[in-house]
Amino acid sequence: MVKAKLEEDVESLEWMNSFLVKFWPIYAPVICQTVISSVDQVLSTSTPAFLDSLRLKFFTLGTKPPRLEHVKTYPRANDEEVVMDWKFSFTPNDTTDMTARQLKNKINPKVVLEVRIGKGMVSKGLDVIVEDMAFSGLMRVKIKLQIMFPHIDKVDMCFLGRPDIDYVCKPLGGDVLGFDINFIPGLESFIKEQIHANLGPIMYQPNVFPIEIAKMLAGSPVDQAIGVVALTIYGAQGLKNPDNFAGSTDPYIVASLNGRSPVGKTKTVKETSNPRFNETIYVIVTSLTDTLQLQVFDYNEFRKDKDLGTASFALEQCQEATDYENLQLEVVASGNKHRGVIQADLRFFPVLEGLKLENGQMQPPPESNTGIARFTVEQAKDLDGSKSMVGQLNPYAVLLLNGKEIHQTDKRKRTNQPIWTDNAKEFLVTDRKNARLGVVLKDERDIGTHPIIGTYQIKLDDMMTMMEQGKEWFNLAGVSTGRVKLMVNWRPVGLRDVFGAGEGYMKPVGVMRLHFQNARDLRNVETMGKSDPYVRVLLSGIEKGRTVTFQNNLNPDWDEVVYVPVHTARERLTLEVMDYQNIGKDRSLGLVELAAADYIRQGDNGEYLVKDEKQQHKAPLRMLGKGTPKGVLTFTASFYPTIPVIDPEEEEAEKRDLEEATRTGHAHTRTLSKGSITTGGRQSLERDAVDKVNEKEKEAGKIDTSLAAQLDQAEKEQKQGNGMAEPEEVPRIRLTPDELTHYESGLLVFRLISAELSRPNLTLEVLMDDMAFPSYTSSKARSRKCDFGETGDAMVRELDFSRITVRLVEKVDKKGDGDDKDIIAKLSGDLLPVLQRCLVWF
Repeated sequence: MVKAKLEEDVESLEWMNSFLVKFWPIYAPVICQTVISSVDQVLSTSTPAFLDSLRLKFFTLGTKPPRLEHVKTYPRANDEEVVMDWKFSFTPNDTTDMTARQLKNKINPKVVLEVRIGKGMVSKGLDVIVEDMAFSGLMRVKIKLQIMFPHIDKVDMCFLGRPDIDYVCKPLGGDVLGFDINFIPGLESFIKEQIHANLGPIMYQPNVFPIEIAKMLAGSPVDQAIGVVALTIYGAQGLKNPDNFAGSTDPYIVASLNGRSPVGKTKTVKETSNPRFNETIYVIVTSLTDTLQLQVFDYNEFRKDKDLGTASFALEQCQEATDYENLQLEVVASGNKHRGVIQADLRFFPVLEGLKLENGQMQPPPESNTGIARFTVEQAKDLDGSKSMVGQLNPYAVLLLNGKEIHQTDKRKRTNQPIWTDNAKEFLVTDRKNARLGVVLKDERDIGTHPIIGTYQIKLDDMMTMMEQGKEWFNLAGVSTGRVKLMVNWRPVGLRDVFGAGEGYMKPVGVMRLHFQNARDLRNVETMGKSDPYVRVLLSGIEKGRTVTFQNNLNPDWDEVVYVPVHTARERLTLEVMDYQNIGKDRSLGLVELAAADYIRQGDNGEYLVKDEKQQHKAPLRMLGKGTPKGVLTFTASFYPTIPVIDPEEEEAEKRDLEEATRTGHAHTRTLSKGSITTGGRQSLERDAVDKVNEKEKEAGKIDTSLAAQLDQAEKEQKQGNGMAEPEEVPRIRLTPDELTHYESGLLVFRLISAELSRPNLTLEVLMDDMAFPSYTSSKARSRKCDFGETGDAMVRELDFSRITVRLVEKVDKKGDGDDKDIIAKLSGDLLPVLQRCLVWF
């Protein structure tokens, strides 16, 4: 009864209002001064070109404080949440509750914005006045608690309805002759609608405005990404255009978060109401309280594109499950009118975090070639003022990824020592090894093009190395003076089961051989019977191998060997014992963390060394790597390096260079002899992957080729000037088809390009020899004709006797019992002849 009464009744807050009456005269001037200093800085960078300046001349909130009318609590909310509804008002012109003394000293709220027109000496300041502001509304506040300090994770706020807003605006004439523009018919309602249209996507229910308390106190950026949403849009059905004279529909879809700026767009499909897109859009997510909105448009060449409706997906659902397949998202137009259905898959990939050790220290996050990079250009110093007639520049910075513009900072006026505020950009990197970051500083001009006043370009990996060494300032190229402060923050993300997620494939430096012998005294998580254990190996959060399942057994003897490719000594492998479930997700019985650095060693010449001591480990199993151990996993681990060889793709690149050299008469820079490859050739080979990705965008004009060439040349000069040499590479060998038989074991690397299938919703698996589980599983093909664009690998133990099986399955066999009922088709054969034809071997 008490809980029900709390949810129905409201509580007054007169004690709080009494406190505000006394505290407001003390604190309000501090707030006003803070607002003036903050807003002035923003206005100075946002001044239109036709104005000389914008300045917040005066700002006061008045002497009457805001008032909290009542509060209602919801005791039946989740245990870790506090939910309240606050009714508040800020009505300074309501004097009914004020004393005679308060009325005598009353000051009304007022904002004076000085707009200076003209230029320099010939300019005049005009005051724009906004006064007598009033505001009232009902706001829901949700406080999410946590065990760790500061015990409040975040606070979500939203208005339950449109708040009431009132004001007086005098754009001309000042206090004496000023005229309230709201008297103009229709203007007041128009302005209020614009205010609601801008606030709605931010904090009108169901949208919430989050305040990340824990992040703020931890010193992390409040808008720091927490993961990536991979949205695969297959198509739409029954799209309707209400305009009968619009002709056939040419639909495309624009994705956004809470209706803000677009984060992705599909292609336009001509003349159909049932388009097929088969595209994946990656969306960087900073809060799971956001709503992913898919807005469908009808393209028109001569008029504005028609908005057909919007489909929505609340990202808070990703807290319960990360994968959502076969979504049927209803497209709804204004008035809740049905306009069709969008078919899509959605997967949420959180950033990979390191585990917390028993001593309280955090392990570094696992290595990944894909992740989210936050690139920041904070400030610049000693810029070359000779490029300006008055010696003072109006600088701004353009951030580049692989030569493509990804962000532009705010513009600073008349300074050679700029400090930017809108200075950071987060973006998804699918191939960290070949990613290049660049910054171009430009001088804003009223007339003509904006001249370049400095550039800098560096590989992402090199930038991260510089950050570890504490270097943040970099000398600009192409100018006599100038340096820029750059920072990058990398957060790994393990993309899986997504079309094109294999584009950033990293070549392994070797394989870890894990021999799982047995486990003893495992946890029993079953209410009836015993656990059904198996071991899986995770690398960067992605499953790379597993053993068979032992039914109803807490002391299994697997005696199984699993090979896992590793790419750097910084990687960590997770060995997790799982309980198999026929229905629902498998449950963890405990895990062990294994550092690759304990096994990977390099010789003086840079070659990786074999470590095959096969020392037996008896590791206690802990839930999520912490807590009281229960059970022991017995295994051995060893490392075998790959032999560096030259790929067929590199040979193709050499052939192209030779043809270019023959055509132009210049010596080629790439030299691939049987025993070595030059440093210049290696750099060029690393650029091939990036060049292929950028080729289409260069043709479309999205990448300035002349600027890209200038950045490349500047990068070479900077490396020479700084003494930065590329590390020497271990000599690589060239294998002919006949020489393959000299190497009995190795890694098979393959690329899935495309497929034409007999039916949709199939998965392709690659199995080696008599293994129960596939070495590689593709993403699900949602249509009969699909482009995979994925790269995978598999361990080959004995080349002479090895067989490879490629099969199409309708359902992945989690149990590994060899049941063929879900296999649609398969192709098996000896591996050696296949390799001799393809020659992709490590």
